[in-house]
Amino acid sequence: MEEINYNGWFTLQWHITHRCNLRCAHCYQDDYTAFEERDSLARVLDQYEALLAAYHYKGYLNITGGEPLTHPDLFWLLREARQRGITTAVLTNGTLIGRREAARLKDCGVDYVQVSLDGTEQAHDAIRGKGSFAKAVNGIRALRSQDIFVTVSFTAQRQNLKELPKLARFCRVLDVNKLWYDRVVIPAGEDIKKLSLTADEFAKLSRKAARLNQRGMVSCARALQFLPCKNKQIYRCTAGERLMTVLADGTVMACRRLPLTAGNIKDSDLLTIYRTHPEILRLRNTPLPDACKGCADAKQCAGGAKCIAYAKTGRYDLPDPDCPRASKLSLST
Repeated sequence: MEEINYNGWFTLQWHITHRCNLRCAHCYQDDYTAFEERDSLARVLDQYEALLAAYHYKGYLNITGGEPLTHPDLFWLLREARQRGITTAVLTNGTLIGRREAARLKDCGVDYVQVSLDGTEQAHDAIRGKGSFAKAVNGIRALRSQDIFVTVSFTAQRQNLKELPKLARFCRVLDVNKLWYDRVVIPAGEDIKKLSLTADEFAKLSRKAARLNQRGMVSCARALQFLPCKNKQIYRCTAGERLMTVLADGTVMACRRLPLTAGNIKDSDLLTIYRTHPEILRLRNTPLPDACKGCADAKQCAGGAKCIAYAKTGRYDLPDPDCPRASKLSLST
């Protein structure tokens, strides 16, 4: 067995269904039918436990979709995972959560719920559909009324670049616990709507977020977003290392945003795939990009977001293309 130098969390992002009640402009979903039955859910949970035990990891289970609230066994799965000592979270669009659903999530012991908001009402509805903002906000209010920790996720794209400050103020009113942002990930050749940010646009957004961060309104904890922040919480991409993804049809990926498959749990098991699949091993053993070796934060950052590098260059072993430091360092060497 290979030696892993981490004794902390191992995250499984589990898409228990591909069904969704929305059709968002930036969604990477191309199938809205795949769906895991309860027996299959239990088998995946068994496989996840086996991986955790083999490497002495603590389990962190992110349950998502599609829209996970469309799955009738979501609450059963949350309870089952908690009984096995696994930390649980639900990633949702929030539109299907009312008082009853929030109470059930609380009863299941969910550790936090992440709700997607892509700006204030007009901007959010333009991306996710008319009326979706109001429903998501009602969901957040229901969750907070149960004292459930709520994170709002903002996906930055050209349509909503100016929305972050307004959304930050609104999240304070909603008593949201945390607001973080990330970049939309669309392969360069497929970005027909030109939603992806340029490096300059991302830099400007990050500086704006840093000002909000200093006022305690936005977390700067994702890839590269620590650069302008004074209180650094440096995010490291752990895809294939301490993060694996299982889709509703059993497909295994290191990360949903990195479109490289690594087999299927119907043909193998999660532990075997983690230990032996060539794609996972290549990803896990990817060296630090040369352009990052002179950076003071290289050890923690490890080159930024591999999914962004792959989307923009077709290679995940290159530095995150949106990093201003990498371009400067590469020119000086």
